[in-house]
Amino acid sequence: MNKKQIVLIGTSQIMQYHASALKESGLNLQAVASSNLHSSSQVKFASRNNIPKNFSNWKELLDQEQYDGIIIGTRIESTLEILEYAIKQNVPILVEKPVSVNSKDLKNLIKKSHKLIMVGFNRRFYRTVNTLKNLIEIENTPVIANMVIPEFDLQNFFTNSIHSIDLLRYVFGDIKLEFAKKLIKNKMVNGVTATFSNKKNDLIQLTGIWNAPANVSLSVFSEKKQFELKPYETLKIFDDLKVIEPTANEPIRKYAPKLMEQIDLEPIDKKFKPGFFQQSNAFSELIKTKKKSNYAATLTDTLHSIEICEKLLGKFPN
Repeated sequence: MNKKQIVLIGTSQIMQYHASALKESGLNLQAVASSNLHSSSQVKFASRNNIPKNFSNWKELLDQEQYDGIIIGTRIESTLEILEYAIKQNVPILVEKPVSVNSKDLKNLIKKSHKLIMVGFNRRFYRTVNTLKNLIEIENTPVIANMVIPEFDLQNFFTNSIHSIDLLRYVFGDIKLEFAKKLIKNKMVNGVTATFSNKKNDLIQLTGIWNAPANVSLSVFSEKKQFELKPYETLKIFDDLKVIEPTANEPIRKYAPKLMEQIDLEPIDKKFKPGFFQQSNAFSELIKTKKKSNYAATLTDTLHSIEICEKLLGKFPN
């Protein structure tokens, strides 16, 4: 069987991660172009990854080559224009998040799009995340959850922490914003706190704080268990409490959650950027079957996450 032919637009480090995983998934990398017409980075990228052809103009690549799928990983300023042109080729597309930082622009693009588009939210493919998702789904009663997102600034919340917003929507389904308040320091946004709910009546608290010495985390509390993703690559399941009685040296009673189980990423995630191999497999299946994986994010998923960011922090600053 002939390998499916893939073309790539973008030459950043994230595209290097994609290239390695795509090849492992059995896809053939046919050509690459930079999103910058004045760049020659595609030459080195092609040489490093044994890609036969490289183009200085991404439109020429899309117009001249014959291919089965397109990977787009470019600067946010370029992504919408490139994606809109790529959609006209009517083949499956995997595009890096966040696609856009403006919900209005993304909504307009969705009207012109097709259903064979995946957005690169690779954490949806983590074994840890999907184990937690399944555990929450089988809970008979609502849970309380707390997500902590340390970030550099407001701009990075839109472009990077949208991963975490998408993860909330993936794990808990459609979430409704109940309350939000920004932390203002020196007339600048320095963080945000918010509360969400869903149809199951789960209560979800979010704290975003700039430049805090913390790691991303999602803690979920059910009636008898605590589930903790801290960071998202490790899931710890706690059951019951161990009571440590006071002693002469430690005159304070302590309550330590008992670790029942720890779940880590799959072994393949040590070879590739976590989630990228599974994501590449899902993209390969999309090309072959024209059916999207239930794990994969769509443009509409991305739109909803951007809309949440805008509700929390306002429009992305120009």
